[in-house]
Amino acid sequence: GLSLFAVGGYGRGELFPRSDIDVLVLGEPAAQSAHAEAIARLFAMLWDAGLAVSHAVRSLAQCAEAAAADQSVMTALIEARAVVADSAARKALAAAIAPERMWPAREFFLAKRAELQARHKRFGDTADNLEPDIKDGPGGLRDLHTLGWMSLRAFGVRDIEALVGLGHVGLDEAAALKRERIVLSRLRYGLHLVAPRGEERLRFDHQKALPAR
Repeated sequence: GLSLFAVGGYGRGELFPRSDIDVLVLGEPAAQSAHAEAIARLFAMLWDAGLAVSHAVRSLAQCAEAAAADQSVMTALIEARAVVADSAARKALAAAIAPERMWPAREFFLAKRAELQARHKRFGDTADNLEPDIKDGPGGLRDLHTLGWMSLRAFGVRDIEALVGLGHVGLDEAAALKRERIVLSRLRYGLHLVAPRGEERLRFDHQKALPAR
């Protein structure tokens, strides 16, 4: 009666060293109650093994309620990837958060754009900082994630290449986005190895490290 889904960065297959591992245990209240001890033991063992697991235990109704109230929860759930779940559970979760029920494409797009603009404002609306935040700063990885989330909600596609086929992104734009994503990912990977968790800023020549967009 329980299913396990990867969500967030784990769901989209993009983890860096020391990244949180976000998971959802999906099950109706009776199953949650019946297996509460086993669920607690599972996550205690994962933490003991050194894995930073953030988890939620929810029913379909609880997922729908949380997603309807908070677009960040909605964002995590649209990237849900089945780890241990049958086709019925996968379809049920997708149906519970479908655009017909909540966050239609335009509403979701506007919410993510407002979130992006607020995030950019925290960094002075410029990528030309001496210590750029390569995840959340303007032109950083989070901007690419936002494009992916918008695409997933509006068109049901995850990849930039699919947007080329749909006529929303040019070939040159897709190539540039892919190239810069590789650059930023390499930098973030290295920073995760050498810096304390959460410290993703490093003094470097940003004109060379972050090519013009």
